[in-house]
Amino acid sequence: MVLNIVPQLITFGIAILIVFGITYVIDIFLVKVKKILVFALPALFFVVGVLFFVLGLLSDDWGALGFLLYGSFSAIAFVGSLIAGLVMWFRKK
Repeated sequence: MVLNIVPQLITFGIAILIVFGITYVIDIFLVKVKKILVFALPALFFVVGVLFFVLGLLSDDWGALGFLLYGSFSAIAFVGSLIAGLVMWFRKK
């Protein structure tokens, strides 16, 4: 059973690393404006993810599958951007 989970964890890890790289570059520019803005992207992805999950749970047809899929993508983006924001926050003291 554990062997079936490993490829999925690797896939999610790669997706989180891609989002981490993209948002880290964006955070470099945001930290020059104001340091607290590094948490703007994680907050945005969190709000969008919650919105998609709620819409997916309220939907009655096959649209729920799409909303829940987009919510999952937003959750992955939230984790990656939060890690990038925390790295930038503690690195730029």
